[in-house]
Amino acid sequence: MSTSLRPVEPAVLVVDDHPLIRSALREVLRLVMDPVELLEASSAAEGLAFAQARADIRLVFIEPNDNVAVVSRFRQAAPRAPLIVYTMCEDAATLKLALAEGASGVVPKTHSAGLLRNAIEIVMAGGMYVPPQLARQLARAEPAPASHAMSAQQSRILDLVAQGLPNKSIARKLGIACSTVRNQLTFVFKHLGVANRTQAVIVTRALGKSSREMTP
Repeated sequence: MSTSLRPVEPAVLVVDDHPLIRSALREVLRLVMDPVELLEASSAAEGLAFAQARADIRLVFIEPNDNVAVVSRFRQAAPRAPLIVYTMCEDAATLKLALAEGASGVVPKTHSAGLLRNAIEIVMAGGMYVPPQLARQLARAEPAPASHAMSAQQSRILDLVAQGLPNKSIARKLGIACSTVRNQLTFVFKHLGVANRTQAVIVTRALGKSSREMTP
């Protein structure tokens, strides 16, 4: 006798103290992934309890309010689930910190349902979402120093970073040592005035250039 198994519903954790926001997210999420199990939390503590108890969480939404550092706590509790900061905050420095803490995307609550859906799809596909206005603010806040130009190799490494390749894959593709990739990325981060791979990609795209265009 055969037994049909119901497909497992993907679990999405939403942490926001406003029930109407959670309800709106539920409707948009059902357009992207249906069926979906929505885990709703009204506080960071409640959300972290969910994250620590459920290893099957596929996506996390949080409104960090004035505590951006909580992003890193959720990343530790649910390291395999991409995290979207869904917020009313529009301060570039604060949102930059959220990205540095491990957020996969930043979505303003002023976004339309269509833009929110696009952001969810991008992040779920392994990409990163940052609103164009924020990207431009980040680029203006941290312009690339002009004292040194990137080499062709450094530009190519940045291209591959933007494609999502890890250091080992980049090293194999370029036929160089993994330590060389790390050293070159250190220079690239300094050149762009950023602290990590995510910020490097954001700033490069925000400047409206490919890394090749930054090479003399």
